[in-house]
Amino acid sequence: MLDQRFSVSVHIMTVLSYHHGELMTSDVLASSIRTNPTVIRRLLAKLVEAGLVESFKGKTGGVRLNCQRKDITLKDIYMAVSGKPLLNNPDKEPLKQCAVSCAMKKIMCDVTSGLENHSMSYLAKIKLADLTEKV
Repeated sequence: MLDQRFSVSVHIMTVLSYHHGELMTSDVLASSIRTNPTVIRRLLAKLVEAGLVESFKGKTGGVRLNCQRKDITLKDIYMAVSGKPLLNNPDKEPLKQCAVSCAMKKIMCDVTSGLENHSMSYLAKIKLADLTEKV
C-alpha cells in the first residue's frame, strides 16, 4: 500500500478526534501533517462525502467530526478515502498453452480476496477513539 491517502486521513481524523468539537482548518491540519493544505482539502472532501466529517464554510469555518469517535473505525476511514481493493489482481490474458498461466488469475484472486478480508476485518476492530487515547 504505497498510497498515503489512508495514513494521512487517519492523521486528520485523529487530530479532529483529539480536538473534539473544535473547528479545524485545512491549514492547521496540513501543518500537523507537514503537507500542503490542498492535499488535506481533497481528503476532507472524501471524508465529508462519507459522513465522517462535517464542514463549515466561511471566515470562521472549518471541519470537525460528524460522528462519535468511538463509532468510527479505520475501515470507515479507508473506505472513505480509497474505496478500492488493497491489491490488484492480474488482468492479462493467460497463455493458453501454459497450465500455470491459466491458473494464476484464480490463484491470485483467492490470495488477494483473503488478504482483503483479513485486512478489512482488522481495520474494522480499531476505533478512532483507540488511536486518540494513544496520543
